[in-house]
Amino acid sequence: MASYCCFSKSRRPFTDYIVPQFRVISIQDMLCLALRPEGEVVVIEGSCGLGKTWAAKAAFKAARNSNRFDTYIWVSLSTSCSLRRCIDKIATCLSIDIGQELLSSTISAMIEEHLATRKFLLVLDNAYFVEENVLGYLGIPDPREQNFGSKIIVTTRAGRAKAVVKPSIVITPQTLSYQASYDLVREKIGKDIDQGLIENCFGMPLSLILLAGALCDVPTQEEFVELIREAYVAQGPKISVFTTMIRLVNFGYRRLPTDTARHCFLYCLRFRADEAISVKDLIISWMLHGMIQEARDYHEANHIGMEIIHVLLKHGLIHFEGDDQILMHDVIRETMSDLGRANGHVEQPGNYLQPGIYFDDGVQSGTLFLRGIRHMRTIPEEFFCHVGMLKVLDLSFTQIIILPKSISRLSYLQMLLLVGCGNLEKIQHIGSLEMLEVLIASDCASLKRVECGSFDHMRLLKILDLSKTPIECLPSLAASRELQQLLLQDCPCLVSEQRTETNAQPHDTNFIKFPYAVSKTGVVNNLHLLGTSKYPVDWMEILWLPRGLTFDLSDRFGVEVSQDVNQNSKTYIHANHANLFQSLDKKSPLWLNCFQKFHIVISSLKFDQTMDNDFREARTKFSSVDTRSSDLDRFLEVNGVSITNDI
Repeated sequence: MASYCCFSKSRRPFTDYIVPQFRVISIQDMLCLALRPEGEVVVIEGSCGLGKTWAAKAAFKAARNSNRFDTYIWVSLSTSCSLRRCIDKIATCLSIDIGQELLSSTISAMIEEHLATRKFLLVLDNAYFVEENVLGYLGIPDPREQNFGSKIIVTTRAGRAKAVVKPSIVITPQTLSYQASYDLVREKIGKDIDQGLIENCFGMPLSLILLAGALCDVPTQEEFVELIREAYVAQGPKISVFTTMIRLVNFGYRRLPTDTARHCFLYCLRFRADEAISVKDLIISWMLHGMIQEARDYHEANHIGMEIIHVLLKHGLIHFEGDDQILMHDVIRETMSDLGRANGHVEQPGNYLQPGIYFDDGVQSGTLFLRGIRHMRTIPEEFFCHVGMLKVLDLSFTQIIILPKSISRLSYLQMLLLVGCGNLEKIQHIGSLEMLEVLIASDCASLKRVECGSFDHMRLLKILDLSKTPIECLPSLAASRELQQLLLQDCPCLVSEQRTETNAQPHDTNFIKFPYAVSKTGVVNNLHLLGTSKYPVDWMEILWLPRGLTFDLSDRFGVEVSQDVNQNSKTYIHANHANLFQSLDKKSPLWLNCFQKFHIVISSLKFDQTMDNDFREARTKFSSVDTRSSDLDRFLEVNGVSITNDI
């Protein structure tokens, strides 16, 4: 086993730090070493906040950019992550069906069979394994025996985890040099800083990021000087790297600008340490728990919530993990856990739900997280009779097949999350949930129907998200006069013609032509529809597009329309086919009421461009009523088309 130390020479040495006796290499050499052609296990080890995950991400990104492997797997772990959960996570990344009650050994065998003939790159980030031959238990073929050039990268701060994976190479990232430390802080705060504060961080990247976050956004020089004094006090006497880091976490928390930001930050502790948090779900949860009290509606809550997210990012207390997801560093989580517990924010356990076992954690605060329990296929029929005061229920990423009848007893429920429930075919028994404000069931691969009459009494429903499902039709939403967001993109089976469904009783319910009813109410301000060439929209049936409404018919480039761009309450339609003009008949009420006066934007995008990058290549103002108007409040944007006779 070879050991390497990634290190750059400091122009000003940190006197309290002793460089271990390893072969010293550069950062670039470290990345090359981690991805050299040989099949092997590479361990990146070191203390917390040293940049192990950063190094693994850099290697992972470099490998993907160069297309070196057939299969790429990234698995985030934590101290509380069991071997079984790790197996499930790997299987999920490989799209292996684990819906049945399978033993760990069976799933491991399926993983091994899947990877046996593939050149793969697997990253196990933040591992704390203690089992001997752990890679064999996980079903991971030994890259050294496979002879394909596969690679396993393990990041850890646990010596035992390093030993059990039997690495070929061990890399230890080193602390930053004084100059690099100074440059990092100077870049983030835009000001010069005392050398003593830099030296007290020991060159640890996380400590420097936390220090810079605490010192950012100070309006006057006098306040900045006073804040420097507070930072010296916060750092305290030099005891150890870890002690200083903990002090800086607490200092950064205290330096958050508002109590709202502090409460919202602690709420993040409710989520699993090894699972990224959806920004959308998090902001909605903040509002439902009264943490964003100043928001009048979900549109404003999203805007305020994103501001809080950006504050937490700038202070270094959270970081982005992929698209629209965040994570909290394990050291920050460990430091804030006691304070979070005192405020009722405790990580939800990853227990398996069994008949007769009832969860108490979180129920007293009105929240029940069963998220990610992938072996939960059924819920006892009477289960929700015992937790009738719930306000938030999260069943996302479970294998539930049906919702129990007792869910109808949750008369105070405001938020129901069913994201990624791949076996759920029908949403039912929710018609009595009159207080429900949010229903998100996106990415449910089997979901085809919502029980008729489900929304007849949901007058408070504000968000309905059924994106990326094979949903075929929806019951009437006419009663949901508060509906603000209706998200149905990537629903290829959704039909627009009139449909009738008959229940067990001889009663017929008419299904509406979409989006006829919601356009009449004038409330919806964000509507995403099918992203395919065949639109489920009968334009002749739409009477009116209220100000602030957004139609997104343009997922060809993976583009999503952010609510933030529509705060001016203008109406936007985004399309990617010129046949939209053909379907918009001149005699339609929509044309007469809304589109005699609008902006048209035509853009021929390349696949590597986005809306925010060179989007408006050509803009033509069109108005058949008043060509002199310069303040049009409706926009039609057509992407990636040639200008033809259709237009």
